[in-house]
Amino acid sequence: MKWAPFVALALSGACQGPAPAPTAQTASAAPAPSASVSAAPPTLPPGGIGSRVFVVERETESLGVYDLASRSYTPGHIKGLGNMRHATMTFSADLRWGYVATRSGKLSRIDLAKVERAGDVEVSKNSIDIAISQDGRYVATAEYQPGGVTLLDAQTLKVVARLPAEIEKNGQKTTSRATGVVDAPGNRFVCVLIEGAEIWLIDASGAEPKVERKIKTSTDEPYDAMITPDGRWYVVGHMGSEHVSVLDLRNPEAGVKEVSLRDPKQKFEKGAPVKLPHMASWAVAGDSVFVPLVGEPRMVVLDRHTWAFRKSVPVRGHPVYSVASPTGSEIWVSFSGEEKDAWLEVIDTEKLEVKKSIKVGGRVYHLDFTPRGGHVVVSANKDNKLVLVDATTYAIVDEENVNSPSGVFGAWRAFRIGL
Repeated sequence: MKWAPFVALALSGACQGPAPAPTAQTASAAPAPSASVSAAPPTLPPGGIGSRVFVVERETESLGVYDLASRSYTPGHIKGLGNMRHATMTFSADLRWGYVATRSGKLSRIDLAKVERAGDVEVSKNSIDIAISQDGRYVATAEYQPGGVTLLDAQTLKVVARLPAEIEKNGQKTTSRATGVVDAPGNRFVCVLIEGAEIWLIDASGAEPKVERKIKTSTDEPYDAMITPDGRWYVVGHMGSEHVSVLDLRNPEAGVKEVSLRDPKQKFEKGAPVKLPHMASWAVAGDSVFVPLVGEPRMVVLDRHTWAFRKSVPVRGHPVYSVASPTGSEIWVSFSGEEKDAWLEVIDTEKLEVKKSIKVGGRVYHLDFTPRGGHVVVSANKDNKLVLVDATTYAIVDEENVNSPSGVFGAWRAFRIGL
């Protein structure tokens, strides 16, 4: 996944020169104790891998561990992970490893059984997203600096391929930042180039991963992307635009389709949104795609098959992040702005209207359902707490003190396309 704080990404120039080589610490053994890695982390509750949720503690560059079975939290269990302000975590399908990519360019591997770090690599100077291939062979990171995509062997953490995003802009050769990397059917990765305004399809099925297709987006300045849960559609957002680019991955030769997020029957006083939230905040349920719009108090509902506008759903504030229940019956939405950012709203996907409001804590940065939809795990960054909400009664059933919580990552993400 890709998760979605509601602040805009800082735009930074590309950096020349190769990324640093992997460090020697790439063996499956845990790292030696150091100033940044505790030799004796706190004892974890006796729960198994499936009951653990890894919680990003942004300011301490750590991962805490929340145990769903015992409803208990172990703070700062895994330390020294680097700049965690946009940290993303993915998991191998056998639940042997977790992988964490940070804004400082470090990729760390986590032993999920021992719950400790098991090697790291300095992949780049600034990484933004991470994905793992369907067969589990490769981990891919998208980079702001030096720009492009790096693929690593998931078992050894050795760099297998570097795919630099070399472009020509205004007659000059330069590099582009890459973002929005996801796994796709057929052992492929997909990403988008910000300055290059291109979607890349990367074939990772052979011995040497390579870019198999480059497709222009419909509008300049793409900044993030998402893939639908069925692995068919790759959707790209554009800075300051009311349009998105939609690519059918089953028929990529047809190019992208430009889709408007505006209701054709209404006029809006405001212009195009300055920026949509990160695209992973789009929720797909049934035949509908639910899109939060920064700058307007509404959710856009698009037809999942035709991508035509269906309806706007009024909400209490500017929506930031939305997530669908595994049942497909509800969409849970978070907000930006003082006061309003302490709330979640629940949208009925059949009636297309808000059915419930829940106050959980200030500045919700991330939320996710447990696999069968019984509970929702929520990080409230401003109030320094992790909240567990019963998805049936909407009652808060647990709260834990957490230092600067951000992304929440359960091992069940290993079994979802694009996460």
